[in-house]
Amino acid sequence: MQASPRIPGRCYFAIFILATATLSYQILITRFFSVMLYYHFAFAAISLAMLGLTRGAMEVYNKPARYAPERVGVEFANHAAWFAMTGVGAMIAFLCVPLVVPADYVMVALGIATVAFVRPFTESGVCITLLLTRLPYSGGWLYAADLAGAALGCIGVIVLLLVVDPVSATLGIGAFAAGAGWIMVRGSGDFRSLRLSGAVALTLAAGAALHTGLVVSGNSHLGVFWAKGTPQMGTLFERWNTYSRIRVIGLGKSEPFGWGFAHTPATKIDQHILDIDAGANTVITRNDGDIGKLAYLKDDVINAAYQVQPMADVAVVGVGGGRDILSGLLFGAKRIRAIEINPAIFEVLTDKFADFSGHLDRQPGVSLVNAEARSYINHSSERYDLVQISLIDTWAATAAGGLTLTENRLYTTDAWDDFYHALKPGGMLSVSRWFDPKTHRVELYRLVSIAASALERQGVPANELSDHVIAVNVDNIVTVITRPDAFTKDQWRAARTRLEAQGFKIFLGPDVSYDSITSTLMSGKADKAFFASLAENITPSTDDNPFFFFTERFTNLLTKPAATLSNNNAAISMTLLLLVMGFLACIYYIVTPFIRLAKRVPLAVLTPPVLYFCAIGMGFMLVEISQMQRLMVFLGHPVYGLAVVLFTILLFSGIGSTTVGSDEPRTGAVVARVIALLTTLAVAGLLTPWLTASARSAATDMRILLSVLLLAPPAFCMGMMFPMGLSVWRRHSELLPFFWSANGITSMFASVLGMALSIAFGIANTFSIGVAFYAVCAATIVVSRRRVRVSEDEITSAAMAVAPSIQPTLTDAAAGIPAGKQLESTAPAD
Repeated sequence: MQASPRIPGRCYFAIFILATATLSYQILITRFFSVMLYYHFAFAAISLAMLGLTRGAMEVYNKPARYAPERVGVEFANHAAWFAMTGVGAMIAFLCVPLVVPADYVMVALGIATVAFVRPFTESGVCITLLLTRLPYSGGWLYAADLAGAALGCIGVIVLLLVVDPVSATLGIGAFAAGAGWIMVRGSGDFRSLRLSGAVALTLAAGAALHTGLVVSGNSHLGVFWAKGTPQMGTLFERWNTYSRIRVIGLGKSEPFGWGFAHTPATKIDQHILDIDAGANTVITRNDGDIGKLAYLKDDVINAAYQVQPMADVAVVGVGGGRDILSGLLFGAKRIRAIEINPAIFEVLTDKFADFSGHLDRQPGVSLVNAEARSYINHSSERYDLVQISLIDTWAATAAGGLTLTENRLYTTDAWDDFYHALKPGGMLSVSRWFDPKTHRVELYRLVSIAASALERQGVPANELSDHVIAVNVDNIVTVITRPDAFTKDQWRAARTRLEAQGFKIFLGPDVSYDSITSTLMSGKADKAFFASLAENITPSTDDNPFFFFTERFTNLLTKPAATLSNNNAAISMTLLLLVMGFLACIYYIVTPFIRLAKRVPLAVLTPPVLYFCAIGMGFMLVEISQMQRLMVFLGHPVYGLAVVLFTILLFSGIGSTTVGSDEPRTGAVVARVIALLTTLAVAGLLTPWLTASARSAATDMRILLSVLLLAPPAFCMGMMFPMGLSVWRRHSELLPFFWSANGITSMFASVLGMALSIAFGIANTFSIGVAFYAVCAATIVVSRRRVRVSEDEITSAAMAVAPSIQPTLTDAAAGIPAGKQLESTAPAD
């Protein structure tokens, strides 16, 4: 048996650093896209990254002479330097385009600039492919370093954005990447590459330090000058994190900011605008302690619940600028628990603008909590008279890539179950959403649909549902108020009188119905046939299908594309576009090279490895995305989608890959690994819903531990599959970059497909489809191994019968030692 080749330690370090930089950079451009364009463009970030990585792999495959094994160090260094330069260049171009392009063409120019982000990922793809496919194969340790680096990038970027702005972070990431290239080429004698890597690393590091200093000192610096059609002027304060970019803008004395006033306020008040990702605004109101100045808040339909009955204990979900806290104080609430997920907004209210807002966190009975609302309520023993959710939608993509939108998880039957459990007897849940009687009634319908489903789960009979729901409207706002306890006739009569006196239009109540759709929903007769008969999807959202805002059916994207351009459904249009682009990319990067290769390589040899690596790409991404979506709320923060879920999957996949040695695995070992993979995936799929339900009230550290224990075993086994494929089919060394690119492009396609499948069929089914792809992967490698073994036995038998004198040579050939080329034309290769 030949000794495993030894790879220099700097290769492991270099791929680790570059993988960290690559994933961190991908997360950063997600934030840029969400701020400057719209949140659904953030869905494209992972697609651009995977497309670039695939292009890099194909670059290595198409130019074997340039990327020969002896040139790995030099080429790695050059491309790592170009990753740093093009990454910074694409970011600067993206930020500065609106400054030099006429307003009418800005969106087109930004679209073109967006494509530029493929280039740095292409450079990174070349580097990673070189190390994984051009060095002597020594097992899964290099792949493990790659995954471990990506895992570090998940956490590193979270910490980085707490310390520096994203532009400085981009410069720093580029410096580290170029530094990895310098390490690779050091001692090679190629002084040109050494100087290039060193110069780029030092220049970008100095730039990062300088830019950080400018930001901290408040001097002019590079940032977002234009976003979503609006110049970013008049900024009083700005903070970036993995949730969003928040910006405070001075508004001065003006008419009170609001959405649904029954009467136009006659007063003026000093206010600031709190802007979230340049797409969602709330208000910070100057509060000097005279609560009577805020009497105009009684006219806001968002506060209609206070007109229904008195409230002593209130939970506010999504604090924003503190407006709902002020409403609670105005209506005499004795205790207000304000829950805000975004630490940057929490900082604004409790520190930066605390004097302006009257130190709301110090008001008697008021306490602010920086937490995710459902998670906090689930593990808290507090009970409330009112849980208020007012227009919670940031249209901001989290750092998880736009795949885990926090506010969606507030609008599900499972969430409302949680909120109902947090109510005192007679307590109410109040949810306010957007409404237009002609063009946008769908959110009202879906709220009523969720209310009916959640109340039935609480044991409310179908014929009594209308006694538990009130809906009121002013202008473009509708507020739906529900409670598990029915409103008595006297309670409803008194509440109706107060609501009408305030000028609110009543849509729903014990004796009021809006239209035939709401009547059906409130009668408990809304079955699958009823929901299917409607033009839009208003089926109650659940935690398994939490896409409250996405109401367009996928068929409408083809038949009525203009109807899908609203904020609510634009993401579905983007998903469909990316699906089409991903499918075309798969044809270009997989089918086209496959057809060319099939002319000189037998299909029996070529098909199994291509199918295997494509199935890995599909399976890994579908499992990863579905688990991230399911565990986010359980863990309590969307950022845990990165810090726990993605980190755990990548880290333990890396650990699993180290168990694959450089020697060709025996068929028995392959079967054992396959069985372990499918078993752990099946167990994780069955345990996830049970775990998230039974342990949702546990402490945060316990929920993190349970999530890691749930994710680690299947991740460990998933990590074995890629290096095992390299080991089985390593004889085709010249094709390994093609296999790697096929894996990358199918991962890109699966990242978008996973979102589409979750919307259409639910997250659990998406996970199951991911497992099915791993089953295909398992069947492919097991069947291929058995066919190879049969062919080898046949060759050996024929050799013994026909020409005993050449038996040793043919036997050695069958083992892949001196005559591997002869075997390749006879039987499928390992």
